[in-house]
Amino acid sequence: MGRREVRVVRVPKGVTAVLLLLTSAGMLAIFYLLSQHAYVRPTGSSADLLRRAMTAEEAGTLTPTRLIASLWPVAANLGLFVPWGFLAFVALDRPQRPRSMTYAITILGGILFASAIQVWDMSMPARVTTASDAVANGVGTFCGAILGHLRKQVRVRFDY
Repeated sequence: MGRREVRVVRVPKGVTAVLLLLTSAGMLAIFYLLSQHAYVRPTGSSADLLRRAMTAEEAGTLTPTRLIASLWPVAANLGLFVPWGFLAFVALDRPQRPRSMTYAITILGGILFASAIQVWDMSMPARVTTASDAVANGVGTFCGAILGHLRKQVRVRFDY
């Protein structure tokens, strides 16, 4: 038996742009639904929340539940912005554009999108975001951009 030809699926830039818009709309919908049911607005940054969770006088002992609860907002922001960063990088990537410029535009776009969400959040009756969320959003966008950059260098093959 000979080697089988690798099948390449090409996704047009327009489809990628539509996926990016749908992802953005989905993120906005999640934010809107969460803002209607905000439970408690945390005070301070994510680092402050983690520090309080780890101190003995406020948290007692550090349990896995307390640690997860403290880190959950950061993980959620990263998880939401990784696909956004991936799709934005793929949509913006052009052979004639330096990769560093594509990274810069993608990350700046992610930070601007996250900032727009925070500005919108200020008009909501129950705030959901904090200023430290922008950092996690930027890191998530950067991680997604890295995955977008590596997409051509990785080939996944499932043997049967």
